[in-house]
Amino acid sequence: MEIIIGSLLTSALGYILKAAAESETAKTAKEELLGRFWKWIRPKIIKDLPEIESKSDAEETQVKTEEKLIELIQDKDFFNELVKKVNELQQAGITEKNIVRKDIKRVRKIRIGDKEYNPNDTYSSKNIVEGNIEDADEFVLGDGY
Repeated sequence: MEIIIGSLLTSALGYILKAAAESETAKTAKEELLGRFWKWIRPKIIKDLPEIESKSDAEETQVKTEEKLIELIQDKDFFNELVKKVNELQQAGITEKNIVRKDIKRVRKIRIGDKEYNPNDTYSSKNIVEGNIEDADEFVLGDGY
């Protein structure tokens, strides 16, 4: 159950931050679906996280958003609705996987991606390090390592 919740939180966090960053435009059906997701989640988080719309890429904003999401999923109704909405986004092809949104420092081995490659999986964003990597002895990015 912990793995499912962790995966759900990671996906939801990615969608929340992406929706916040792109909330002003809706050019495709995927963006409209993401916009509807943002309209649903925004009132639940904006009071505690007003900076999310202007600084969604900031590490501090991401940490605060994750903390707020952990708080919100304590409500069973919210959790069930979040699962439903994340599933809708995934089925629409808006998928993210293995995204590191902060810097990685002083790590002996870094492996991002799955050990097994599945060519049938499609993701909008996958195997990405958005921050800097410093002082790593070994770095592997991608699937099938």
